[in-house]
Amino acid sequence: MKVKKTIIWTALATLCASVLPLVSANAATPPCTNCFEKRWIYFGGNITAAASTADASFNKVIELIHLAKAEGYNGIAFNPGANGSFASMLSATAPPPDYYPNYAQIVRVAQENGIELIPVGGGPEMPAKVAPDLIEALPVKDTLFIVHDGRAVPKGQIINSDSSFEKRDAAWDLIEKNVGGLAYDTIEAHSGQTSVKFTQVSQTNRARLLRTLSNVRPHAAYRMSFWIATKNYNAPLNIRIYGEEATPMYFNTDARLGWGTSNGEWNSSGNTLEANQGWKQYNLDFNSGNNSSLKLYFMSEGNGSNPGGLAWLDDVEIREIGLAHTIRRDPQSLPISVTSADGSISYAEWNSDGQTPADYIVGMESLSIPANSTIREGQILRVSSYQSGQNMTSMWTTPASACHEKFFDIQQRYFDKTYALLSAPQKFFLYYDENRVMNWDPACGNITAGKYLADMIEKHQETLLQAYPNLELYVWNDMFDPKMNAIPKYWAVNGDLSNSWLGLKATTVIVNWSDQGTAKRKASLEFFHGLGHRQMIAGYYDDRAIETGNVYSWMEALAQAESNGVTGVNGFMYTAWRGNAGYADVKAVADYIKQHYPQRWPQQ
Repeated sequence: MKVKKTIIWTALATLCASVLPLVSANAATPPCTNCFEKRWIYFGGNITAAASTADASFNKVIELIHLAKAEGYNGIAFNPGANGSFASMLSATAPPPDYYPNYAQIVRVAQENGIELIPVGGGPEMPAKVAPDLIEALPVKDTLFIVHDGRAVPKGQIINSDSSFEKRDAAWDLIEKNVGGLAYDTIEAHSGQTSVKFTQVSQTNRARLLRTLSNVRPHAAYRMSFWIATKNYNAPLNIRIYGEEATPMYFNTDARLGWGTSNGEWNSSGNTLEANQGWKQYNLDFNSGNNSSLKLYFMSEGNGSNPGGLAWLDDVEIREIGLAHTIRRDPQSLPISVTSADGSISYAEWNSDGQTPADYIVGMESLSIPANSTIREGQILRVSSYQSGQNMTSMWTTPASACHEKFFDIQQRYFDKTYALLSAPQKFFLYYDENRVMNWDPACGNITAGKYLADMIEKHQETLLQAYPNLELYVWNDMFDPKMNAIPKYWAVNGDLSNSWLGLKATTVIVNWSDQGTAKRKASLEFFHGLGHRQMIAGYYDDRAIETGNVYSWMEALAQAESNGVTGVNGFMYTAWRGNAGYADVKAVADYIKQHYPQRWPQQ
């Protein structure tokens, strides 16, 4: 039986290969039973930093187009970043001078080689790049301010004890202290006599300092400051904060030690650690969300390359802040509220119309109290506002609120520009992926996060399809997958993400990147098949997929799913995240599939 099946599949694959050279970039993919009709390479990177061949990413895309043609791929899923992103065309500032010339050359080369360019973008964060006031903002409720000399500032209660480690408080848990990861040190200290020393190499390949904060107020803003010194240290030290039920709340992917604030504004770059540095102070701001307790980790999740490397931590102080990175919208949907300490009196904000009596004027992390205010010297106030979620998980990918019509107007203009730039693409890959802050806007009403995301994706699809009825839409699986992120508690999302998948149109193709092994990949493929979706599999991330068994695992999951009746998985994407360095195995992966699964890939 195996021999006969192989003969049949080889014949089908040969049929696919025989017609492949005739296919133009926008033509229909040749039909073939169980063949990956769509064979894409994922590319992310700015191609406009320099003129054409002087730009490394431009050269990489051109190289990939020719390699794709040679190896039987037929599409490039194209996700440009930085100033080369599609969103640059909506900015008030003109794109870089090489923007349009570089794109024009790439479109031309792709068309000449019969390789389809599939734009990737339009994620929930994109409208915030054009309208920063739309960014998700978390509530900050009833922060205590005190009035002194015409200003009200946060009382700034410190919520952690033994900030300088002098008492070796049991609340600080040195988890790897018995395996060489970290220990108290009395040789180096920023203040007092004691610090916590992180050793470059531990027996468990990690070192974790844990502080459980059990006195956190839900919906409060905090600033943590801390000091670090290093000697030959290059292990990946980072900060993570977890909420109740071990739900991640804070991890800034753009800066392991967070992104600090100076004079009320974000710093120009994230907190960075030098291999050798004297004592240096850092800070980061975060929001407690719905949590009344948090777990704070300073942690190294890998040994560095310098066996004798050391880092010292001291003077960790966490205090409440208010009116930091405040977001307000017009029309005002994120109000600032100022009341008396007991909440019985509400005070009026200064209004530019000159008609409203002014009890206070909103400033940066403070209120100005005019002379004619009814607020008095020494008074305690309760101040509520909304804090930008921008640095909770990244500085660049925090979603915008979709409960305002301009969210979809901006998405429409974004694709209009992209459509013209890439010469009328017939497909669009919506970048909904690991969206970790959402559903805090009171304008959305009291709905679950799943309902919120379902409404967002439904309206987004409708907006695009009304203007481009023949457009084929694609989306990553994870935010709509109960096996991945569509779960009751997910990062700093407000509420349960279950049922987010109800907003997906049946015609939208799911690009499935599940990284949780064969069994869960199979279950994910079966779930979306049950909803009526066609699917592609995102084969793996970066190189060594064949060595690690990643391609094999996906093929096994697909075979098992198809034996259970799954159909419509007709695409494969070589998926790399390491920029220009992630494409060494493009040929090897194609060859591997051709050799071991000849029915899946046209034989050239």
